[in-house]
Amino acid sequence: MPDLADVSAGTANATMQMTESGRWPTEASAALYERARRSITDGTSRDTLLRKGGHPIYVDHGEGAWVTDVDGNRYLDCNNNFASIIIGHADPTIAAAVQARMARGTAFSFPNDAEVDLAELLCGRVESFELIRFCNSGTEAVMAALKAARAYTGRPKVIKVKGAYHGTYDHAEASQSPNPTNWGDATAPSTVRYAAGTPASVEDEVGIISFNDAEGARAAIRRSGDQLAAVLLDVMPNRVGMPVIEPEFISAIRETTREVGALVVLDEVISFRLGYSGAQTLLGIDPDITTVAKIIGGGFPVGGVAGREGPMSTFARSGGSRAKVPSGGTFTANPVTMAAGLATMNQLDHAAFVRLDDMGEAVRSGLRSAISRAGVDWQVTGRGSLFKVHPHSRHIRNYRDAHLSSDEAAEIERFEHDIQAGGVYLSGGGFGCLSLAMTDDDIAHLLRAADAAWSS
Repeated sequence: MPDLADVSAGTANATMQMTESGRWPTEASAALYERARRSITDGTSRDTLLRKGGHPIYVDHGEGAWVTDVDGNRYLDCNNNFASIIIGHADPTIAAAVQARMARGTAFSFPNDAEVDLAELLCGRVESFELIRFCNSGTEAVMAALKAARAYTGRPKVIKVKGAYHGTYDHAEASQSPNPTNWGDATAPSTVRYAAGTPASVEDEVGIISFNDAEGARAAIRRSGDQLAAVLLDVMPNRVGMPVIEPEFISAIRETTREVGALVVLDEVISFRLGYSGAQTLLGIDPDITTVAKIIGGGFPVGGVAGREGPMSTFARSGGSRAKVPSGGTFTANPVTMAAGLATMNQLDHAAFVRLDDMGEAVRSGLRSAISRAGVDWQVTGRGSLFKVHPHSRHIRNYRDAHLSSDEAAEIERFEHDIQAGGVYLSGGGFGCLSLAMTDDDIAHLLRAADAAWSS
């Protein structure tokens, strides 16, 4: 780890050449964006890539912990394709596995041995993974998990946490971005439809609870009673501010779902990168179904639903009849993704997670020191290889605490712009994640860039 006492010395390791205007050149990215707007709605197929006040940065290539854009500017990648890259870009072991598989064909209407290998690895790591089923994204995984919960219990309703993001399925999107005008009472939050076109029935089929509100969770689960199929939970949701989950909240959900005969669906699409067996083992959670994605695909599209044999049996064809929850997909469990995932997960041994934990703690500690030096009213949350900076110091337990005012939102946008000018690329909202390709010098670079951003 870098010597944090020396991190503030000097300026960021500039790997880009400034123009006469004092900005990094972005002409090639700007030109691509103008082209894209003529053929792609909004100029990009992922609205998460659009930032206020400018065009997206177009990447040329990535190597290790760094990405280089089409204008030749280099950035330490603390976005890592929204937490899906954990080894680093263009990892030679993953590349070799992918190339070997691609030479044999990319996708078939047959199962393949790599799917079995990856399934065995994942089920061998996590006690609650008695069976697994692959798909192509985290959104698909959550959708399938909720359908399985409904099919297994014969019940229609789900409960989720206010502000938690679980992909783009109507029911999973409910109340993922409410505001003071519509979020309702703190102890009984409103169900708010997210996307235009979401059916009004979602308001009746999805209940909302506040993160870390143990008594509120117990009451909501009991109110739903024999209509409740499952509670959908992320243990460290980004949009909720990545606060520490309280043991009482976990216990309230697990105990009360068992009391009413409902399931716990644990969303580990991101948190699976927190440990060798995911966050559930670290926190002592016993879910019925778990959704995974991102790191298990080694940089390729992937998702997975894993869990106990009972609810997972809803995906099985019994005696040749149709499954209760039919599932498939043209590219599901394709051998290239499975090979990439296997090559990634085989590198993620216990030592790898110790290294990621150490790096994450160095970053969070270093950012807190930078905040203190700058004298700004900010804070840092996170765990393992994840971190999030907040432009306020109020204690964060739930979404209301983390929700930004317009002035605070402007502050985080300015910080992201300034740290990007220092050669560091974050996700939106001050969220960042690390990869094993990062060195101590890279971490020092990140902390110097943050120092500069808070001092500007």
